[in-house]
Amino acid sequence: MASVAFDNSDQTLQLALPIDDRHGWGFGLLLAAVATLFLRPADLFLELTDWPLYQFLIVGCVVVSGRTIVHQLLNRNIVQQPVLACLLVLLASVVLSHLSHGFFWGARASFLECSKVVVLYVLIVGLVNTPRRLLAFIQGLAVLITLVASLALLDRYELVSVAALESIVDRSVAELDSSEYVDRIRGTGIFQDPNDFGLILVIGLVLSVSFLMQPGVGWPRYVWLLPCGVLLSTIAFTHSRGALLSLVCAIPATIAYWRSARIGMAVLLLMPFVAVIFSSRMTDVGAMVEGTGQSRIQIWSDSISIWKQYPLFGLGEGLLFGELGVVTHNSFLHCFAELGLLGGGAFVACFWGSVVGLWRLRGSFTDSHQSAYQNHHFNFKSHQTRIAQVAHHRTFVFAAVVAYIAGILTLSRQFIMPTYLILGLASAAASLGITDAQKWRVSQSFVLSAVVVSLVSLVAFYAAVRIFIHW
Repeated sequence: MASVAFDNSDQTLQLALPIDDRHGWGFGLLLAAVATLFLRPADLFLELTDWPLYQFLIVGCVVVSGRTIVHQLLNRNIVQQPVLACLLVLLASVVLSHLSHGFFWGARASFLECSKVVVLYVLIVGLVNTPRRLLAFIQGLAVLITLVASLALLDRYELVSVAALESIVDRSVAELDSSEYVDRIRGTGIFQDPNDFGLILVIGLVLSVSFLMQPGVGWPRYVWLLPCGVLLSTIAFTHSRGALLSLVCAIPATIAYWRSARIGMAVLLLMPFVAVIFSSRMTDVGAMVEGTGQSRIQIWSDSISIWKQYPLFGLGEGLLFGELGVVTHNSFLHCFAELGLLGGGAFVACFWGSVVGLWRLRGSFTDSHQSAYQNHHFNFKSHQTRIAQVAHHRTFVFAAVVAYIAGILTLSRQFIMPTYLILGLASAAASLGITDAQKWRVSQSFVLSAVVVSLVSLVAFYAAVRIFIHW
């Protein structure tokens, strides 16, 4: 297998993974597959309804990039990828959640279904394996999300007509004894729910801001003001409290990574003032007392009761809806209820590994890279410049992960493609342009920290239920 190193001026910086996709076919198919997740062709062209384009593209990507997948699943490489190790434990817990109840058919079906999202993660980490590809992937995501947002806005103002983009009407409490109805905008494909759509719009906004704030580019970076405006407007039209929570968390996360955790915490205290630009539904704190907020707390309580019955391996993946009639509206707690401590802990550890893996790389690029990046006449094609660009965008990838964590605290999205797309993006950003000493491996300290964070998360959810139920 061929490996790629940076130029001789810095031999210690190497790519984490070898390149098995020299002609770019795998990466191209990956981009096309991701595009169909956001802009579902069947929603735009009805004649394509019976064409499973995503499946065709992702299978083609797997065939072309088979060596990349096998390479990552070798034992010595799993040890160097904590998030992948946690995903494999999560996949095992899916099987065990059914086998513990003697449900063999469910174990097979859930394994096949859940392994699809793990494959997407592995493909992203394996193929987004150079600074140029990482920047192209981030830019592609930002553009795709902006296109979906633009279509949704055009449909809202009746400039285009797409049936899948038709707004949904939701009731919002306006005053103590009255209510109002709001039109909530939504997206195509898997973003038909306004809350899902709002969450991915926040991710798109964060990634767009990363290009807007990229130094050394000059005036062309201000072109990104347009996507930022489109995305911010569309977020407001989703009327999603979860989207607002994600945005409120993304801003201080960016500051904390860029400057310091102390400044980030100070900025977090100022975030309530951001609410003045959004609708009353998004900022309605009273929902915790009655309405959707309180009903979700009730569901959290029921999910904890289910976990108490099956604490180790859970009720069984995909069975909670049949038991309660609703999903938990909290991806982490949903995993604990369905997969027990093993699966719930592994899911928490995936995001823990992503966040800490990125946080450890704050200010990691060398002085020579930094000086090259700050020079307005640098060579865009040099490896040093690209590594400096990766370091810049890593700040906003960190913020995107934090925003996504905040968003899925009120959504059950534990086994959908965007969740593993974000995890894959974080792992790819954390694996490029670093030395061997900077790599975070699967070690005793990592396992111990993951276990502690998982248990603390479960206790925090239990405490939140006890505090806010019937508040």
